[in-house]
Amino acid sequence: MVKIIRTATMLALLTGMSIAAHAQIKAYTVADAHSHNDYKNNIPFYRAYEKGFGSIEADVYAVNGQLMVAHDKKEISAKRSLKILYIDPLIEKFNRDPQRHLRLLIEIKEDYKAILPLVISELKPLEKYFAYDGHPGRLSIVMTGAVPPAAVMPNYPDWISFDVDHLDGFTAAQWKKIGLVSFPLSKYVHWNGKGVFNADEIKRIKGGIDSVHNAGKKVRFYETPDTKSSWLAMLRLGVDVIGTDDIEGLGNFLNRKEKSEYKAPEPYVIYHPSYKSDGTVKKVKNIILCIGDGMGLSQLYATYSANRGQLNIFQMLNMGFSVTYSADAYITDSAAGATAFASGQKTNDRAIGVDPAGKPLRSLADYSADAGKKTADIVVCELTDATPAAFYAHDSERSHSTNIANQIVSSPVDIFLGSAYKDFTQPVDGQTPIDKMKQRGYTIIRNFDDFLNTPATKILALMDDSVTRPKMDGRGNYLPLALKKVTQTFKSAPNGFFMMIEGSQIDHGGHTNNLKQVITENSDFDRMVGDALRFADEDGETLVIVTADHETGGLTLLDGNIAKGYVWGDFSTNDHTGTPVPIFAYGPHSLDFRGVFNNTEIFNKLKALIK
Repeated sequence: MVKIIRTATMLALLTGMSIAAHAQIKAYTVADAHSHNDYKNNIPFYRAYEKGFGSIEADVYAVNGQLMVAHDKKEISAKRSLKILYIDPLIEKFNRDPQRHLRLLIEIKEDYKAILPLVISELKPLEKYFAYDGHPGRLSIVMTGAVPPAAVMPNYPDWISFDVDHLDGFTAAQWKKIGLVSFPLSKYVHWNGKGVFNADEIKRIKGGIDSVHNAGKKVRFYETPDTKSSWLAMLRLGVDVIGTDDIEGLGNFLNRKEKSEYKAPEPYVIYHPSYKSDGTVKKVKNIILCIGDGMGLSQLYATYSANRGQLNIFQMLNMGFSVTYSADAYITDSAAGATAFASGQKTNDRAIGVDPAGKPLRSLADYSADAGKKTADIVVCELTDATPAAFYAHDSERSHSTNIANQIVSSPVDIFLGSAYKDFTQPVDGQTPIDKMKQRGYTIIRNFDDFLNTPATKILALMDDSVTRPKMDGRGNYLPLALKKVTQTFKSAPNGFFMMIEGSQIDHGGHTNNLKQVITENSDFDRMVGDALRFADEDGETLVIVTADHETGGLTLLDGNIAKGYVWGDFSTNDHTGTPVPIFAYGPHSLDFRGVFNNTEIFNKLKALIK
């Protein structure tokens, strides 16, 4: 820059450097979004404003003493004036919303000498909202496009600032009038919006960004690809204003940012198996079936990334894929999904422990009890929920919680752990399930520490919801401790044991599109799996199976840094998907679980090993 960048701007260098540093770590929101050519969308102003955009752009021509909004002269219409499309709606909204801030970027299509006097006249009703030095208002007016020469910029009112595409040739007074610096991305790199920038490209682009920040101004790029990859690249680079023609897309992308990214504070140590019994063809005495509800490959890799490239589950060498469709739907729910691997038949969505005709099915817990094995049903959710219920109940409708709870009294399962105490206090024929379980010799436990410390071997443990709250809300080591309790209780059982233990709330994170919940729940589940692998090594006759009933959320990983434990994910749905889920096996007969097969085969393979 001829004068200012080497002189006057140096006076503000520390401030500029502060802005630059802040831009690199700022918490982006939709207020940083810019509706490019806003007038071209089907609802000008309102769509971007209601979405929360902090910047809106309108191109104008001077026509018969009026500012008309259009991209080309042939689009000019009497119904599309700046007053009708932007000024009047803005007055209405600002009167109703005293906290809202906005940048109105007005592009001069031609003849600034005709445009700027009209801008001064037509925007006068907004004068009380203007933001400029000495006037901390809520509305910034920035003129872009065919702006006047720098020499005449100071002649215009203080509330008018200008957008320029260079830093050179300004005096201190002229530079004071600059409200934004906008570069075409092609000035630094030619990019189609796919993939990531290489080191040289980043250096060039960052050089431009830093030059603007060091001069104390904000920067945006135009002519950028309008994709998630591009938006993410602009955020990574610290660009202040992110432009788009896709208002809903960018708005949702930024509004979901807080729930879409996660950085694990510290990695946890994983267990490295010995593999001594892995893949051997010998008797399987114990089976630990670990179900990550809603856990797909993306959920696993996100957790692997957050844990700095380590995962207990990924230590398991034998793996395959489980195909999860139900009897009546391409997308299974948890009821049909759990019934498939618990009882070996595809059934209708919402059905628990029955075939499509409603006929009861026997579960792996039943067959294990027949073989003299001890059994456990351990979850971090309601015991009447789909997955745990599939091992003891039979109902064509998963929401029949009272009926499901009452069926627990005929189950051979030795240890139950979950929540939903109220479901087990509803009387049927004058007695509650809890009453009947007491009569059967079960110890009823309401406190988790009591569960861990009881010498009882027949247990119905019904925790309050606070005990099974999400891991990110302070649940503690519920799953690993529960696994340890059950294995210690059963380790001397002469015929071994069968345990189903579920990481229930990975699914909750998928349904709420909350990546932090997905990863923290999956991490807790993975820690438990590590302990299961350790037990299998110590025992030598234990088969550990890890799989899921379905994938939830349609999770796609858009960005990440394994060294830093950082992940950015994007969800395509708040429901289940039809994507096959992985299955991992460790211990004797783990080779049986290689390949791609229906979820019902999990039951068949395990049943064949229960003796």
